[in-house]
Amino acid sequence: MPIFTETKFRALPIFTGLLFMLGVPLIVALLVQYDYLQDLERVSNERLALYERTLNSALQRYEYLPFLVSQTSIIKELVTKGGNKLEVNVFLQAANQKAESAAIYVLNNDGIVVAASNWTERDSFIGLDLKFRPYFKDAMKGSGGKFFGVGVMAGEPGFYLSHPIRIRDDVVGVVATKVVLSPLETLWQEGGETVFVADSNGVIVLSSRPKWKYRTLVPLSKDTLSEIHERWQYPEPKLKALASRTSYLLGFRELHIGKERFLRNSRSIPGMDWQISYLMNEAPLWERTLGTALTSFVLVGLAILTRMFLRERSQRELSRQQAIEAERIRKMNKQLALEIEERKRTEKELRAAQEELVQAGKLAALGEMATAVAHELNQPIAAIKTYIASSRLMLSRGKLDDLSPNLNKISELGDRMAKVTGQLKSFVRKSSNKKSEFDLRLAIDESLTLMKHQFQVEACELDLNLPDSPIQVVGDRVRLEQVLINLFRNALDSMQDTRAALIGVSLTTEGDKARIHVWDNGPGIAEEIGNRLFEPFVTTKKEGVGLGLGLSISYKIIKDMGGKIRAGNHPELGAEFFLHLPLANSDKE
Repeated sequence: MPIFTETKFRALPIFTGLLFMLGVPLIVALLVQYDYLQDLERVSNERLALYERTLNSALQRYEYLPFLVSQTSIIKELVTKGGNKLEVNVFLQAANQKAESAAIYVLNNDGIVVAASNWTERDSFIGLDLKFRPYFKDAMKGSGGKFFGVGVMAGEPGFYLSHPIRIRDDVVGVVATKVVLSPLETLWQEGGETVFVADSNGVIVLSSRPKWKYRTLVPLSKDTLSEIHERWQYPEPKLKALASRTSYLLGFRELHIGKERFLRNSRSIPGMDWQISYLMNEAPLWERTLGTALTSFVLVGLAILTRMFLRERSQRELSRQQAIEAERIRKMNKQLALEIEERKRTEKELRAAQEELVQAGKLAALGEMATAVAHELNQPIAAIKTYIASSRLMLSRGKLDDLSPNLNKISELGDRMAKVTGQLKSFVRKSSNKKSEFDLRLAIDESLTLMKHQFQVEACELDLNLPDSPIQVVGDRVRLEQVLINLFRNALDSMQDTRAALIGVSLTTEGDKARIHVWDNGPGIAEEIGNRLFEPFVTTKKEGVGLGLGLSISYKIIKDMGGKIRAGNHPELGAEFFLHLPLANSDKE
């Protein structure tokens, strides 16, 4: 039994070493493969974007042509009164040569071609019945048509664009243009890369590999084949599925066609039912992966042998170093414990000092708003006195029925005074540091209400833009109002020498953030303090007016709410501040 146990434990390191020698190269190979796949995807996106631009350029080059032709008087006269067909044919022939398109032709409302640019050729379109073509049906409904298919006469594939001919609000005919895309395919073939375009049915209509043209990646249903045949869209014998299947490699899409394996990158063509795909051969990927795995296997083997050789010699030195290290760690832990306690105490004192500074700022703001309070209360007090005198007169005359409106007015004025004092009481009280969900619009309105009189005294206009729906955030509403009032006070102080003073406030959302934008048309922020604006004791006010703590405290309040605040100069004139706060929904997530 002891012999078996000893043999067992000797086998464990050997098994671990073999597992390490095989596992590490495999992991390294997978990491290299994934990194290389990402590089291939980046290159694939760039190449796909290039091919998409060339295709869009070729398609959009002729979009205007059917519209322009449909607006000419001779075309409208031809489809309504018969007109001069020779003149129209010559005109279409000249326009086709100038635009370098394949053909331009006019169809009446029955779908019969009545004029064409190729009127002198043997395979002229004149007289063809094309009412079955989708581009004709779309144009007769009043919209432009787009269609790819082979020609009825020569069987040459082309891209067809159409536009209705209108007389007032009636569609009386259709102008169509055929564009040949074979030069684009030739350009793709010369590039040596694999790219193709498939329609909504999965039929390959353009390809750098000619053998794939009019083939499909999946078999088509009988209904789809019947519909294609009715529209004479593609040569039916070629509509056969390629031997293909789709798989995934480390999250990247693969396409197997025959014995070839490709990495496939696809995107839809805007305004079309087409999809363009770019394929990259996987052979270089597997060559690199295999080479990396073999190299890693050799290096890991050498590393294990070196480790085994050095392990015995370093074991004794390690034991001695461990004893020294243990003692040093004990001393460090003791010192760290003392430093942690000191840091906690300092942080607690700083938070208490910050709370006092915030409260001091509120009291300072309250002092400045004393005039506003007196103004807001004097008017209702005077009105109450008037209503009381009127009520006494009514009592003396015995008009008791007329007292009720006066008493209601006195009650409303009392509510108004209670609202003013309630706002001040809410503003002055100390923050509970408890976060709750609230509507930013209400916080902005409350702050502006408290600053209303200062705006009137300073003759400052307000440009306020708030959304109709609530914008909910999580935080301390009282502290946020303190930040906004501080920004308004700073703006008013900076615009004392500004004519037509203006402060703007807007509230919007950007993704999962709410953005408050506060700006003014004052002198702006001086360049020398722009980078230190949120540091303590940095101020732009006159000496003795401010301590330079308002923006520093505001910065800390916004940061505690998980947001950001930044300042700068408005592009036109004045300073501006941006407050970014996480929305309540994003905060919960």
